[in-house]
Amino acid sequence: MPDTKKPIQTELSKADHGRALASALIQVMIDNPDNVLRTKGHGQFNVYKELLRDDQVRSAFQQRRTAVVQAEIDIVPGGQSAADTAAAEYIKTVLDDVGFDQVTDKMLFAMHYGYSVAELMPVFRDGLWYLDSIRVRDRGRFRFGINNELFLLKKGAEKVPMPREKFWVFSVGQEHDDNPYGEGLAHALYWPVFFKRNCIKFWLIYLEKFGMPTVATKLSQAAIKDPEQKAMALDVLDAIQADSGVVIPEDFVVELIEASRTGTVDYKSLEDAMNRAISKIILSQTMTTDDGSSYSQAKVHGSVKADVIKSDADLICDSFNRQVVDYLVALNFDGAKPPRIWRKTEEKEDLNQVAERDKKIFEMGYEPTEEYIKETYGDGWRKRDMSASNLPFGNQVPPMGMEFAEVSPLTQKRVQHRRDMRDLVDAGEYLAQDPESAIGGLVRKVLEFAQSASNEQEFIKRLDELAEQDPDDKVLERIRNANVMARMRGYLKNGGAQ
Repeated sequence: MPDTKKPIQTELSKADHGRALASALIQVMIDNPDNVLRTKGHGQFNVYKELLRDDQVRSAFQQRRTAVVQAEIDIVPGGQSAADTAAAEYIKTVLDDVGFDQVTDKMLFAMHYGYSVAELMPVFRDGLWYLDSIRVRDRGRFRFGINNELFLLKKGAEKVPMPREKFWVFSVGQEHDDNPYGEGLAHALYWPVFFKRNCIKFWLIYLEKFGMPTVATKLSQAAIKDPEQKAMALDVLDAIQADSGVVIPEDFVVELIEASRTGTVDYKSLEDAMNRAISKIILSQTMTTDDGSSYSQAKVHGSVKADVIKSDADLICDSFNRQVVDYLVALNFDGAKPPRIWRKTEEKEDLNQVAERDKKIFEMGYEPTEEYIKETYGDGWRKRDMSASNLPFGNQVPPMGMEFAEVSPLTQKRVQHRRDMRDLVDAGEYLAQDPESAIGGLVRKVLEFAQSASNEQEFIKRLDELAEQDPDDKVLERIRNANVMARMRGYLKNGGAQ
């Protein structure tokens, strides 16, 4: 094991559930520059946490996170040496131990808040330092110094510096490196969600006011001044709203006042507009969350969403590679190049289209390797045996049925001709499987002579030299076998010996 400083196993940022946060907030080294967070949330993230209660925000943000988490992890070794391969296998074990998908899902909330902080919990096992867990912490308990140092807020406004190798900090959205806090989607989501909530609040007031008729009763001037008569009238109105049957005096006049205004469309339009704004902020498009789009439009918007997902995956994987993978590999492997982990967010190709493309390439004269077949189409495939014993042998055109027993001799000759042509095709396909062994290197050499010879005399001289060489025994054997096969086919075609 390399001579590296022993990692810190002690848990440094135990949860205090906000007890020390209130007093510590007044003395921080660098304030979060997010003006919405400062003015609307007084520097605390509760105002941004409330945004996640909105149905559109939660749905769209969940789409964005789960699209990253469900993507398969690809671990690429840093080099070709045995140490590089061992380091890649080690990182794979680390990811399995910590439940990397769940950790990734929590760390991706940095997209909403601006940054996330996780504490690494090392454990020594089998001669190597592994990670027992990666604990994603409450980001509100941490502040940054003027040189991007990480500080933990404790009781009594105490700020404790944290060793950076002990923590994984993932920040996104900032437009320059002077802002370690990042800028999350919540900064842009605050006002659309605010307008949407107030729209719904006034919409509910409208529905309560105009959604059902108001019950009214008319009393005479003398009766309305009588408290007893007035109280009786109010009891009657309550009974009409709550009961299925009522009893009223004969001189009571009861009326239903209907609403004459219709403002539902205005509220609905505003809510839809805010939902579209939320989808654009989170997914950069609207048609994977809303209805009413055409297939072509949805396809374009889907590709925009895919670009956003790939960006998220690349950013979080790059952050993990630089802060965690590099540290762990340097801690355990001397001289090994650290591997890189990535998420395969690209959609899988349609195998029908891939097969059609491969067929066209094969017809152009190229054939795929076995590695390509396994990588593209999966396991379970093997190369077909193209030896002579497994080739179709003669009469591959099926015989005509009994209903054609009395066909003319001309038709029979045509059928036999088709059989002969099929035999020639079969033989040609067999020889084409390995053209190099069928013709040796002669044709290739002739082509090389034709391309390299400076004049006709030099080309003829080289051909004469080539003709004097002894033929390849394998080529002779193959031609001899082809000759025997041709004679046998002709013999069987003519019905054998008479």
